[in-house]
Amino acid sequence: MVFKFLKEYEGMTPGLSRIRRFLKSVGNPQSRLKVIHVAGTNGKGSTAAFISEICSASGYKTALYTSPHLIDITERIKVDGIEISKKIFDDLSEKYSAEALKCKLSYFEYLTSLAFIYFADMKVDIAVIETGLGGRFDATNIIKKPLICIITSIAKEHQEILGTTIEEIAFEKVGIIKKGSYVVCSKLPAKAIVVVKNKTEPYLYGKDFRIINNKDDIYGQKFDYVSTNIKMRNVEVKLLGIHQSINASVAIFTVELLNNSGYHLNETHIRAGLASTVWHGRFDIRKIVWGNKSFKLIIDGAHNVQGLNAFFKTFKQLGFSNEKRVFIFSVMKEKKYKCMVKKVASFAKKVILLKINNSRALDSDILKREFSKYIEQSKVYTASSLKNAYNMIDDGEIVATIGSLYLAGEVLKHARSEGIQMNYKN
Repeated sequence: MVFKFLKEYEGMTPGLSRIRRFLKSVGNPQSRLKVIHVAGTNGKGSTAAFISEICSASGYKTALYTSPHLIDITERIKVDGIEISKKIFDDLSEKYSAEALKCKLSYFEYLTSLAFIYFADMKVDIAVIETGLGGRFDATNIIKKPLICIITSIAKEHQEILGTTIEEIAFEKVGIIKKGSYVVCSKLPAKAIVVVKNKTEPYLYGKDFRIINNKDDIYGQKFDYVSTNIKMRNVEVKLLGIHQSINASVAIFTVELLNNSGYHLNETHIRAGLASTVWHGRFDIRKIVWGNKSFKLIIDGAHNVQGLNAFFKTFKQLGFSNEKRVFIFSVMKEKKYKCMVKKVASFAKKVILLKINNSRALDSDILKREFSKYIEQSKVYTASSLKNAYNMIDDGEIVATIGSLYLAGEVLKHARSEGIQMNYKN
């Protein structure tokens, strides 16, 4: 199987020539898909999930391609919410491995290709496709003419690849925009909107659609949706944080545009799809019973400064900033970890640094020195495992795992392997 030889983030050479050659050799399955293409720094996975759930609730056979996965690679490839089976995934990977190696595909290029092959084989009605990194040279950008292109956010991340300014990063993200496709933008910096408008006339959050009267608690949130065409009151979503309500509004407006393209999705479908959307690892509140103690655990994949800002805004709104606060933290080397550390330290009573099983993870000793600039060194711990970290937590404390989606995945994987009960929100 080719995935034995390929590793994520290795072999990342800009350009679409390799995947174009491979897909041509297997009949260009991507050309048989009706695609909604989603790019952005943060929020693209949640937005894609909202859209997918609405389309499935409407009776359309809907594909969803996202990354990264939290536990199993099959999480990335779904049809109507059901992951591709391990057997089908392995069979496809084996079937096309020789051609993939011949074309020198990267890990992500091959995974993207397999998703297109599977979705075409499944004869899906709509495919919601999330970019991996950037947009212009992302493997998913082999799609020639998506129905709708979405930009969820623009912030400074992966600057070593995408550029050092908002304008440069926006230029890479808007590379997914194709002539003749609708373009929808969520809340973007003014500089990024200028870049989008240099390519097309987009629909904008705050101008063409918006949310008002947002109310939330630990069980979910409600908001009113307003666009130039419709108004919906008391729309419910389970995902927490006002940023998720905004993501949901992008999904609703996308559905409005789908209806302009000959699809038929009504308000009942929209409400049902949004209410059923679950996106693990995004302000995901669980109760952990560990030995003779229990504690509330918030699992969040906030992995950059913008993501942490959204996390802590929700953290404060839901009242957690007034309680005993413990953070289990890990971060990748290429992130702006100094800014992230300063932000986390301002909320922390205690920090536990966990070195996760990833070659890109920043060394815990470096993080400890950085945290010690802001909080007492005696309050900063290092843990060799999650079991070790949980032993450092006192009964009744509020704990959050943040800094990396890989860390969120490790928490969920550990719970599964150890048989730990992780009850929702109670």
